[in-house]
Amino acid sequence: MIVREFNEADRAPLRLLYLASRKAAFTWSAIESFQAGDFDIHTDGERILVAEGNGAILGFASIWEPDSFLHNLFVHPSFTRKGVGRALLAGCAKHFSAPPTLKCMKANTKALQFYASQGWRALREEIGPDGPYFLMAKH
Repeated sequence: MIVREFNEADRAPLRLLYLASRKAAFTWSAIESFQAGDFDIHTDGERILVAEGNGAILGFASIWEPDSFLHNLFVHPSFTRKGVGRALLAGCAKHFSAPPTLKCMKANTKALQFYASQGWRALREEIGPDGPYFLMAKH
């Protein structure tokens, strides 16, 4: 598996991966409102890293670099628990100019456990348009 920079040829497969991953993970949301084009909107202006293995795209991460904010980290449902998320986090590290932060929905218990296992800690709980979330930081 490699983690590399996004290129335009990745856009169509990443749209489908983002849609499938959100539908699988966000069981508390109105998943019928999710669309493939959400990827373009939710990563606009961000640095995108892609995890690839055996010619397949396995996941991606996007970073809002001015704030060292990990905005998205998604792994295709077929490739979870195989080190893809860890590899993406490791690839992101060199793009953070300050201690990184992220938001994780309180309902997303699997993601919260993953981030905790990777050294991220909740700073505080807040409520956004999609419900309660934790602002987390890497220490």
